[in-house]
Amino acid sequence: MFNKLNIADEVFQSFGSFHPNAPNMKALPPQKLLSDEELSAKIAEIEPKLKKGGLILTFSVIALFISFIFAGLFMLPFLVLSIIFGISTAINRQKLKELISNNVVRGVLTETFGDLHYAPTHYIPKNRILYTKLIPKWNKIKGSDLVEGAYKGVKFSFSDLHLQHETRSGKNRSCVTVFKGQWLILELSRSIPWGLSLRERGSDNKRAKSDLQTENIEFNNKFEIKASDGHTAFYVLTPHFMEYIMKADLKANARTYINIGGKQIHIALHNGRDLFEPTGRKLFDMSNIAALRMQMRWDVNYITGIIDEFLLCERLFESRGAE
Repeated sequence: MFNKLNIADEVFQSFGSFHPNAPNMKALPPQKLLSDEELSAKIAEIEPKLKKGGLILTFSVIALFISFIFAGLFMLPFLVLSIIFGISTAINRQKLKELISNNVVRGVLTETFGDLHYAPTHYIPKNRILYTKLIPKWNKIKGSDLVEGAYKGVKFSFSDLHLQHETRSGKNRSCVTVFKGQWLILELSRSIPWGLSLRERGSDNKRAKSDLQTENIEFNNKFEIKASDGHTAFYVLTPHFMEYIMKADLKANARTYINIGGKQIHIALHNGRDLFEPTGRKLFDMSNIAALRMQMRWDVNYITGIIDEFLLCERLFESRGAE
């Protein structure tokens, strides 16, 4: 299941980093952030169009459905309206996201992370996800909000990911979500010549057999453990490390997957949500920039809280000392 050190290093080198010149990533160029007043003014231009378009789109879809029931009477005008305002709403929603991403999200990210590269429409490359073998049975990938930077001296990358398994039977198509959440990669200062994977147990692996058993019964029951070398795996699976993993999983409020090998730690958090996306009423009311910025800071704290637990493992981050 796991590749040896030289193979891992070759893969790491071939995939490159997430800097702007790497595949799948074109970070937005540095730009001056708009003031809150300027941002509010631009949002005020878009919001009424978004609200109006959404209302007309909803009305058109309902009317289209009703006309379909009554033998298709007046169906064409409502179909045209649905298409026009559907496109218009999508365009305005994208403009709004770009405004928030380029000003609020980027500004919040720079408060916490150094050497920042942020690409709102990109995500961690497919090959990196496949290499870990953490998530089985998926063949479609979407994502957003790719972030690369440094935190407390450690390089990292993360993005939202949505992995699906699509099946086709004749003209029928079915998509099942197998993972939706954040994929986080921490860079190690040295290579680890063995592999270790932890998959939190769920319906698909509830009774799966682990390669080894630790002295922590709760940990054994919670995670399926796969290791290329059971003896060296205990170098990391110390009582303290297992405690940190359990705390990180609790903070994440997600189904957690972890892969350690080569020069990286992959942490996948299946929580069913996207970061840096306005939710609820904020989706149609962004005039309160301070409240919006607070939500984005909460999302950043969600990621740093997970990273902080892993940084406590000195055997993986020895060069950091006792921070």
